[in-house]
Amino acid sequence: MKKTWLIPAFALLGGAVGFGLRKWQLSTGFEPDTGLAIPGSPAATALLVWSAVMLVGLIALCWDRKGPRMCENAFQAKGNTLFLTACVMGAFLLLISAAAEAVTLSAGYQGVLYTNNSRISQFTSKFLPPLRLALCAGGVPCTLLWVRQLSQEGEKRRESLALLELCLLFCFWLISDYQIRAADPVIMDYLYEVFAIVAAVMAFYYLAGYSFQVGKPRRTLVLCLLAVYFSMVTLADGHELSDTVRFGFVVLFMTGHAALILSGPNEIEPEALKSEEGPDEEKEAEENA
Repeated sequence: MKKTWLIPAFALLGGAVGFGLRKWQLSTGFEPDTGLAIPGSPAATALLVWSAVMLVGLIALCWDRKGPRMCENAFQAKGNTLFLTACVMGAFLLLISAAAEAVTLSAGYQGVLYTNNSRISQFTSKFLPPLRLALCAGGVPCTLLWVRQLSQEGEKRRESLALLELCLLFCFWLISDYQIRAADPVIMDYLYEVFAIVAAVMAFYYLAGYSFQVGKPRRTLVLCLLAVYFSMVTLADGHELSDTVRFGFVVLFMTGHAALILSGPNEIEPEALKSEEGPDEEKEAEENA
C-alpha cells in the first residue's frame, strides 16, 4: 500500500523540484540580448542531472512490478473516488484545451516559426490545427468512456479503443509542435516540452496495450510517471493556454493510472499463464497434476 502513493509522490515531488530548476534556468541560463543558451549554465546542468536522477529513480522503484498484465485486474477502479475524480478533472481540462484551440483557430493564428514555404509545410500548417482541435474535443468523451469502463467489473473492462484516440491526439500534437519548433535554433527552449509530449505518447501507447491484454507494468509505470515529471517541468515555460491545460491533463491522468496499477496485485494471473500454454502443455499438466 505504501508504494501506491510513494512512487507517484516521488514523481510529483521531483516534478516540483524540476519546475523550480527550470524557472532558474529560464532566468539565468539564456543571454538577455540574443536569447541563446549560455554554455555550461549551472541551472541547465542541474536540471539535466536532476532529470537523470529521476529517470534512474523511477526505473529502480518500478523494477519489481511484474503484473498484472490484464486490464480487468490491473485497473480496479470501482469505488476509487480519488482516481475517478482525477480523471474527470482531466477530461474537463481537455475540454478547456479544445475551447482554447477553437479560439486560437478562429483568430487565424499562424505560428511565427512557420518559415518553410514548401507545399507540404503550408498544407500541414492548415491541416494540423483543426485536426488537433477535433481530437482534443473527442478526447473528452473518450476519457470518460475509458474511466466508465474501468469502474465496471470483469469482462466489461476489456478491449476499449478509447485510449487510442488520446494516443492519436498526442501524436499529432508532437508533429505540430515539431513543425513550430523546427526553425528554433535554441534547443533548450523546447527540450523539456518535447520530452513531456513524447513520454505522454509512449505512456498512452502502453496503457492502450492493456485493452488487448498485453500490458507491460514496468514500462507503463515508468513512462506514466516520466510524463508527469516532464509535464510539470515544462509548465515553467510560457505556453499557450491549450498546451498548458493539456499538460495538466497529463499530470492528473497519468498519476491516477500509475497509482491504480500500483494498488493492484503484483503478480501475473494464472489465467494469463494458462492462455500462453498450448493444448499439449495443458494436457500434460493435467495428466501429471
